[in-house]
Amino acid sequence: EVAAFECLKMSREAMRNFHKKGGIKNIIQKVNGHSFYYLSRRDLKVTGFQHREWRQLVVWKKEGENKLIVCYNDTDALEETHPRDPNVVVASARTTWEYERLPEVDGIPQTRVKLVARVDVAGSVPTFVMNRLVRSVGKSLISMRKKFDKS
Repeated sequence: EVAAFECLKMSREAMRNFHKKGGIKNIIQKVNGHSFYYLSRRDLKVTGFQHREWRQLVVWKKEGENKLIVCYNDTDALEETHPRDPNVVVASARTTWEYERLPEVDGIPQTRVKLVARVDVAGSVPTFVMNRLVRSVGKSLISMRKKFDKS
């Protein structure tokens, strides 16, 4: 259930939250049963900053019965169908999520989530802006925990 939450970028809830968090453009193009292209344009909500755009290939793979790994990597594959806007700064990221099903506790499903991320929002970005962006990642992890916490 938690792993599906990360892979379901097209749900109504995900789209609603995307726009609330500064999302401007969100394109998802299926590649096959285990991958899709994900183009995400965002407003960093800093006066004078241009919008940032990430173009990524998302791939997921099950490892054994209890583990799922989801990787986001930069790609140029969307160039033909979705040309770059010269007024938008292209950012870069490599993100890996690992979800591991753990034994139930008192009948309540348990999942361990690991996140490793490298993000370059590109350009000269002041420290106070980067600190705010890092906090937003922490908040999204907290909201994931609250959404699935059944204890």
